[in-house]
Amino acid sequence: MRLKYKRAAAAALAALTLSGCAGRQAEEKLQSGDAPAGTVPAVTSAWSEETAPESVTEALTTSAPVTKGPEAVTTATETGDGYTVYDRSEVRYSIDTVNVRELPSTESKVVGQLNPGDEAAVTGYTSTGWLRISYNGATAYVFGQYFSEIKPELPEQEVVIPEGYYFSSPADYFFIVNKQNFLPEDYAIETDFVQGSYELEIVAAKHCKDMIAAAEKDGIELKVLSAYRTVDYQKKLFERNVNSRMEDDGMTYDEAYYDVSINIAPPGGSEHNAGLAVDIIDKNHWDTYTAFEDTKEFEWLYAHCAEYGFILRYLKGKEDITGYIYEPWHYRYVGTEYASAVMASGLCLEEYIGQNET
Repeated sequence: MRLKYKRAAAAALAALTLSGCAGRQAEEKLQSGDAPAGTVPAVTSAWSEETAPESVTEALTTSAPVTKGPEAVTTATETGDGYTVYDRSEVRYSIDTVNVRELPSTESKVVGQLNPGDEAAVTGYTSTGWLRISYNGATAYVFGQYFSEIKPELPEQEVVIPEGYYFSSPADYFFIVNKQNFLPEDYAIETDFVQGSYELEIVAAKHCKDMIAAAEKDGIELKVLSAYRTVDYQKKLFERNVNSRMEDDGMTYDEAYYDVSINIAPPGGSEHNAGLAVDIIDKNHWDTYTAFEDTKEFEWLYAHCAEYGFILRYLKGKEDITGYIYEPWHYRYVGTEYASAVMASGLCLEEYIGQNET
């Protein structure tokens, strides 16, 4: 079954406008000061300790740590890259969209992005106004002027749809991509960050962020483990696993290919390649696992994911139809117009679309 990709224009998405949806162009978007232009004075890598803005330095060195973090310390740490960082332990919150960088410099590599309201675990600061943070298990840096000790109240964000964008109506998101239905060659999307360095297609990203925020209000902390993957990355991931099975388990190529395909989609046949799938688990684990089904996080997601346009994609007992094992962590954006009906039906996406084709 090869599905047709719809192009009908609709006013439903016309109302969705979001600033800061540059996706893969995040490096270009925030080069000046690591925040949207016009919000604060620009910051450049030419700053030194002697030219650091006094207000920033004073605020970082004199303000008391927030209650969530332990008492501040003043031990200086040399980074090995010519930067001196003064140790500190506290929690701060982003008040804008901010690049996360390898080193405290706007010329340093961008390794991710924090959105307004995101929590940053601060471990130190420089006299030039940068904060050292723990980010995805590694050390990184953000500019401190865009962070507050108090989590900001955020207005509703909107999505800006580029002219001529691939998805022109909500119905366009309601399609199948799997081992038999690959993405078309002209498939092209814009992406935005949803959590840490993980990205989704811009509309799916907006709804995913809303879902994670709503869960947090209910005391549920969700962690994203995987989201958008390029087709090239998918190809390397698939081939690496095939080679591993051949070398470690003595499988033939055909055996290894089949075994890998139970869990990993071929390049171009993955919902992750479409930028519409996200793997989500609880904060205490670092890998997907079937027992996630027994957690309060899964219970919340199962009950609320459809409100944000997502469905539990690979259902238990549907393995012969979907081609994949049961994955309680894998959620697919199909749009709020369809998600509730699909979830209520108890059918997998292949079944639901097959029964409702005209």
